[in-house]
Amino acid sequence: MKQNLKFTAYIFAIVAILHFGQNFILRFLVGMNQWLIDHFGGLVTYLKLFLLLFWVLGVTYPLWKKTFKHSVAFRFFIILIIPFILYAWSLRMQMLPMYNLAKERGEKVGKVYVNDDKLGYKHLPNSTGYRLLGFRDITIYHDDNGNRVPVGYKPTGKRPLVLYLGCSVSYGDACFADSTFAHYVQQQLGGDYVNAATSGYGLSQMVLKAEELIPKLKPDYVVTQYTSWLAHRSMGQYQNFLGGTFPIPYFSDNGLEMPVFSPRGLRIPLADFKNTPRSLWDFTKFYIRVAPTLIYEDVMELVTKVKMLFGSIPAPTTDELKVEQIGYNRIADVCEKNGAKMLVWTTGTGFGYRTKLPPSLIYERKIPIIYADTALINKHNVKNGDQYGRLYGHWYKPNGTDSVMADGHPNPYAHKIIANEMYRVITGDTAVADTTLTKLQVLKTSK
Repeated sequence: MKQNLKFTAYIFAIVAILHFGQNFILRFLVGMNQWLIDHFGGLVTYLKLFLLLFWVLGVTYPLWKKTFKHSVAFRFFIILIIPFILYAWSLRMQMLPMYNLAKERGEKVGKVYVNDDKLGYKHLPNSTGYRLLGFRDITIYHDDNGNRVPVGYKPTGKRPLVLYLGCSVSYGDACFADSTFAHYVQQQLGGDYVNAATSGYGLSQMVLKAEELIPKLKPDYVVTQYTSWLAHRSMGQYQNFLGGTFPIPYFSDNGLEMPVFSPRGLRIPLADFKNTPRSLWDFTKFYIRVAPTLIYEDVMELVTKVKMLFGSIPAPTTDELKVEQIGYNRIADVCEKNGAKMLVWTTGTGFGYRTKLPPSLIYERKIPIIYADTALINKHNVKNGDQYGRLYGHWYKPNGTDSVMADGHPNPYAHKIIANEMYRVITGDTAVADTTLTKLQVLKTSK
């Protein structure tokens, strides 16, 4: 009894120090390393949990010590029980933001995306979803092929046909589909368009989309987004999703690689828990539904690491320029083969001047470049990032007086300016692009 009391006192003393001194411990770690800042808050919690479990095993040891000595299976059970409980707790921490999102917007999220063995994820055909912007929802709709169109839009079949490839900026995130540059350009050209861009996509997914759609659609123009993060997104094997991860296509030093295992991260039943009352039992049911997906991801990530260790799966490349050279040239190849004219438009979704492009696109293939950021900057002689954001971001008034930025993606006004620049270059007025490039260089040197 005395031994148990002493053991209990030690454990609770350590737990108390960690609990009441947690803020001090975290402040001390701030100066050590940013990585520690990002991870040690959770680590302290796990350490407290570990000590409590260790205490439970310690005080109950007299009850099961005979079984422990004589049963190998029981010994394994006792040894593994702490890591299993800690892992179950880690799953709980991953699920909390998912559960909260289910309660807040469960009926409006998770309806437009499905996993795909080739792309990692894609739009669900004929799907309708909602994007929260400030205090209102932006309705998003996808056609029979999962491409974004305004609600009720019917393809005209008229030429020229323009295909758009890119991420959320080309997709028109935070805007209605009829307020995006893809739609505005279609009105100016009088033809039709296919917006195959998808929020979160990288260059790897753009390449696969191009090689799938261009031979099928035979578009007249392929407007391809260039931003530095498109390559970066394709230099990793996984996409984050609400605390979970799933694999995506990526670039290795050998070229474009397919997802390392079949993704399942978008099978989370958020809508089923929107209207159920919050309770321990409700969360337990959510846990039981979601845990298999997260466990599958963790197991397959571990298997992938082992395969990479033995060289059966290539590691992602760290050469950004190589990714851009391979990716954009593959799109250019399929355009050339199918008689489509490729154009590249540059954007940084903000006050950015960086327009570094793969040299082969400019000097060898002579692909027309649409300098969209430059057009936005020149339109109002923008001097800084704050002015740029106020002109071209999304704003709302939560308290009726002060404006707050709801989102940094281009607003409808910015989309119109981008559309005008695209129209001028598509129709052959490349002198406009050359002029804006010169102005861009002047601005860069004057910073």
